[in-house]
Amino acid sequence: MTPFIHSPEVIFRGTYILLALVGLLATVCIAMSISYHLKPRYALTGLAAMALSSAFFCVLSVGIIIRDRGGTKEDLAHAACSMPAWGVVLLTVALALVVGGLFYLIVRRRMHTLTAVSVKEALAVLPVGLCFYDETGRTLLMNGQIDEECRETTGYPLYDGTAFWSDMCRGKTRDGVTCHAEGESVIAERADGRVTCYRRICHDFDGRPVWELTGADISREYALKKTLEEKNASLRRMNDRLRAYGETVTEVTKERETLAARVKVHDSMGSLILTTKKALSQGDAAADELIATWSDLVSFLAVPTGEPADKFAEAETTAESVGVRLVLRGERPPEGSPAEEILATALTECITNTARHADGDELTMEVSYLDGNLRARFVNNGAPPKEEIREGGGLSFLRTMVENAGGEMRIESAPRFCLTVTLPREENKHE
Repeated sequence: MTPFIHSPEVIFRGTYILLALVGLLATVCIAMSISYHLKPRYALTGLAAMALSSAFFCVLSVGIIIRDRGGTKEDLAHAACSMPAWGVVLLTVALALVVGGLFYLIVRRRMHTLTAVSVKEALAVLPVGLCFYDETGRTLLMNGQIDEECRETTGYPLYDGTAFWSDMCRGKTRDGVTCHAEGESVIAERADGRVTCYRRICHDFDGRPVWELTGADISREYALKKTLEEKNASLRRMNDRLRAYGETVTEVTKERETLAARVKVHDSMGSLILTTKKALSQGDAAADELIATWSDLVSFLAVPTGEPADKFAEAETTAESVGVRLVLRGERPPEGSPAEEILATALTECITNTARHADGDELTMEVSYLDGNLRARFVNNGAPPKEEIREGGGLSFLRTMVENAGGEMRIESAPRFCLTVTLPREENKHE
């Protein structure tokens, strides 16, 4: 059998290198066992492997001197390197397998067993700041994130948890950092827009209070809260305006109804007076009909009646009673629309003025639509006005109606009387 000292160069040199690596790995296993607080058997096994590999390396090291410098048969007879090469290699490989298996077991146990180091590493990667401290404020356990936040907020490291919490509650912070308490939490706003929520919880640990302090980033949630508060404030202001508008609309509606009743009486009275005047001047004998009409008007003043279903029909009746012929051109606005009420009121007023002031017997109303707006022109065949027309009760009320609807009213006195009413699209949805 070939002695180890006469083995090939690769085997000879490789055995020494492998023994050195086994000793180094055994030392690493001992250090890891102690650092991870593993059971003593792991450290003892590593120590035994390191001792065997070191001793074997020292015994075989004589072979290097003999092989490199030459030696006699007497030197070889007493040297361990004269052992069979396969025995030395087998023993070295066995030590390598033992140390490799030990290293695998230590790493596996480290990865699958919860230790104090595992807890500390887990705290380090938490997305929130975390700190535990006792009643004196002394920190027991914390991660780097909350320590960095403490530096940003107060300007000093986190040595005293009680002082850190107290400074935030009192607003004793660095420039650019604003803290305010909200219930059991403290909100810290920083100049760069980051917002952190700190909460404190007390735990009972072996009869002693231990405080847990956490800090979570709520920048996005806080921004949404601010936006929601601004929208709520805007809605409250709008609600106040709508409430005030509702109260005003009630009063305005009452006034409009009262004014509409007065104008109705005015128009009916004027129409009836003209009819009576015409009957008396022409000697008509329809006295009973006039008396009945006057009775109806008096009854209306005593007990107001509802609005007629067709306002234009009422205007046509008024025109017929005072001897004015109506010429309607264009399409009437939809029944029941605000435009119908306004144009019917304007038509009645123009009929009364045609018979009373212009001594005319024909009134033309032209309705057209331009860019979605309604335009109505009222022209009679009576005598032109002798001077600029001054708006009285009927025309003033009509102008109020038109302007309240967002429209315009224009009166022309020359060369003849012409009343133009323009209503916007919102008040007239012509289809």
